[in-house]
Amino acid sequence: MDDSQEKVVPITDKEPSKMEMLDQWIKELVFPGDVKNFIHEDSGEGSPEEVTRRFYFYTDEHKYFIVAIKRSVGRSYLGCQVSTRKPRAGEDWSRGNDLPDGEFTKETWNSIIEAVLRYELVKLSKYQKPDSIPDLNA
Repeated sequence: MDDSQEKVVPITDKEPSKMEMLDQWIKELVFPGDVKNFIHEDSGEGSPEEVTRRFYFYTDEHKYFIVAIKRSVGRSYLGCQVSTRKPRAGEDWSRGNDLPDGEFTKETWNSIIEAVLRYELVKLSKYQKPDSIPDLNA
């Protein structure tokens, strides 16, 4: 498969592997874009018993780090961390937090994505445009 093609999870009688499911979840996250334009991956570490993949993606203010560990024995793991991309005024370090983690499941993935969304939401201005303009001549 060349770099211009995206990974596609084939529909077969066999159940997809955890890593194939993760590829599909990531594709859904950036659809209709190309994954490699939005998410950087470091992968391939591990042994036949344990494979680790690391993903990084960025917003204007934050860097997100997702780690997926598929174990053939024991529980597999999925987790996320976030850090600011620049320090606050007067600080020389970047702040960060742990986001959800747990068993390598769709439920954990959804918890991570929901936490990223909550992290990125910004409060609306109290000076919003009014629904209508009052008639000053009345």
